[in-house]
Amino acid sequence: MHVLIYREGAGLDANKLAFLYRHLGDREADLLICDAMEDLALALARVSRAKAQDDLATVAEQTLILEQIGARVGLEKLRRVAADVRCCAAAGPGAALEATLARLARIGDLSLAAIWDPKDASM
Repeated sequence: MHVLIYREGAGLDANKLAFLYRHLGDREADLLICDAMEDLALALARVSRAKAQDDLATVAEQTLILEQIGARVGLEKLRRVAADVRCCAAAGPGAALEATLARLARIGDLSLAAIWDPKDASM
């Protein structure tokens, strides 16, 4: 039996992180990233809760927050997938929304891990 195992990186933009540290300094960049990771974890949990309650407006609202977090700290893949979920949520329930939500959960988890251990987090 063959099992398909899909693996992808978080898409962490190391150049964006380097830019943040260069321009903000270590302390401020660390604070920004820690705040972003907390916001990321909260928004992912809110998306999950909202989906369970079929509250697509909140799904869209929280994925917009995830897009902004991704842009702020160099998580480009998170930003793109969150935008896809937001687009699918606007179209209503269906297979596309379910698939993009599943991908968002995977990329969200990878993104959280990537910030703490960025060596294997690129595309």
